[in-house]
Amino acid sequence: MFSKLKFLLSYTHKYRWWYTGGLFFLALTVWVSVTIPEFIQQSIDLIEKGRIGNESEFHKNVLIIVGLALILILVRTFSRILIFIPARLIEKQLKGEMFKKLSSFGKDYYDLNSTGNIISRINNDINGVRMITGFGILQIGNIILSLSLTPYKMWELSPELTLLCVIPMIVVFIVVRVGMAIMVKNTRAQMSILQKLSGKTISFLSGNSVIKSYNIYPWAEEEVHKESVSLYKRTLKISWIRSFIMPLLGNLGQILKIVVLFVGGMYVINGKFTIGELTAYMAYAALLSHPIMGLGWVLTVFQQGFVGISSLQTILNREGTDDHRKALPIQAKEQLFKEGIRVKDLSFTYHNGDKPVLKDISFSIKPGQVVGITGQVGSGKTTLINCLNGYLRPEKGMIYMGKQDTADLRSEDIRSIVRTVTQEVFLFSDTIENNIIFGAEKSAVKNEFDDVIYKSAFYDDLNRLTKQEKTLVGEKGIMLSGGQKQRISLARALYTPCDLLILDDVFSAVDTDTERFLIKQIFDHHPAKSLLVIANRISVLEKTDFTIVLEEGQMVAKGNHQELLQSSDFYREILTLQQEN
Repeated sequence: MFSKLKFLLSYTHKYRWWYTGGLFFLALTVWVSVTIPEFIQQSIDLIEKGRIGNESEFHKNVLIIVGLALILILVRTFSRILIFIPARLIEKQLKGEMFKKLSSFGKDYYDLNSTGNIISRINNDINGVRMITGFGILQIGNIILSLSLTPYKMWELSPELTLLCVIPMIVVFIVVRVGMAIMVKNTRAQMSILQKLSGKTISFLSGNSVIKSYNIYPWAEEEVHKESVSLYKRTLKISWIRSFIMPLLGNLGQILKIVVLFVGGMYVINGKFTIGELTAYMAYAALLSHPIMGLGWVLTVFQQGFVGISSLQTILNREGTDDHRKALPIQAKEQLFKEGIRVKDLSFTYHNGDKPVLKDISFSIKPGQVVGITGQVGSGKTTLINCLNGYLRPEKGMIYMGKQDTADLRSEDIRSIVRTVTQEVFLFSDTIENNIIFGAEKSAVKNEFDDVIYKSAFYDDLNRLTKQEKTLVGEKGIMLSGGQKQRISLARALYTPCDLLILDDVFSAVDTDTERFLIKQIFDHHPAKSLLVIANRISVLEKTDFTIVLEEGQMVAKGNHQELLQSSDFYREILTLQQEN
């Protein structure tokens, strides 16, 4: 509990003056609310005395009541504005921090947490924090102030009747507290199921084409149905509790009215109360019931919000990949690739693996060189480049950029000089232009848009589109072919210059003519200081300064085209196969 309150305080403290102003206007709201019944009492007592000599005083009281009502509207509005706006700002800040934190995690985190689970946390859990810092704080202030001033006014009129009104309030509060404890347990389970359902829904929507291909709609529907039914049952349990608690809270005001009307009516008959005093007391009882009703909602909001905070803390308190690393100065960053990259006895094992995927690999890439990597499927090619671009982090002493060990460098510093075009192309649901210039805002140097379109062999395809670069590509580029998506991804990498450009099998989805054009543009015009190309096509590999051949995570051969023809069986085999085809 203390850690959660400390978490909330760390965010609300920044907006303390907003909350102070909101609570000030809230205090005025409560003060005006308890002042109005006094004038109602006086007005009714004047009516009872008759018109003669009391008419002007009656009109004066009515005008005061109207004026106080208008003031009440104004101060109540200000109290909500000053409290709800910080809650929205905290929500915005939390979402930004969550995104930044999630961006700092490595592959191990995303192997264990689905996209749907993460989205559910961001939406539902942060919404719970917003409710606490907005509605929750408003209601707490309202309850404290109301339960301070209203009972005092009631006590002034009749201590005995006030004590009688407290009894049903205590009984209702105890019942509500027990019900809330049960509801919290079910709320935790509900949020867990919701995360699972979100994960499956996103997974099935992303893999809709696979579900269609294998005609497994019934299985997918059954999987979603199971989670939906489970969520329904938990939600229904929560609804059962609420259907008992909320009417009890909602009718508390009616219970108090019955007590006041019966006992207060007897007081009027016996001459202890005037009609005006009874009316004022009933107004106070109504004012008292509202904060008690709000207490039920506050308990719900805080219980659900605390469950969400626990979930958020597991992410925000987790150490990111680069949290213990210091950013390089700009001058040092600019000199990182001056001597190229050196790989020394590189071995790597995945966090969930039991044996090395890469074993004892050593080579160097100098500025200006074009290096190739080839090997069978599963030989470790993609793992190797992910170690070079900082996506995977090998141990110290294995990869150096100049004299800097990459194990000590932040991922941002590594990727400032290394750009990767992966074989798993991802396009955002946006225009072609925005997909290409994505991430270039901070770059001081940019290439011409038309030039990178031409060099990526996308010029003709772009001109055939009605809206050209303003064409929307759809979710994950669904409106485009595999080759078009790959070339847009290549254009994105070419748009901002870099020191080392890594191309992971970018020629796999293009035809022969496009491949020749891309090879000419990439190898003859050198879009980066150095190139690292993963490919199994000899037409690509024969143009490199040297090529590394991987087999089961080991470097079994290294050399240029002619040297590999002599030293590598795999290289000769793929050459023979491609010549036959």
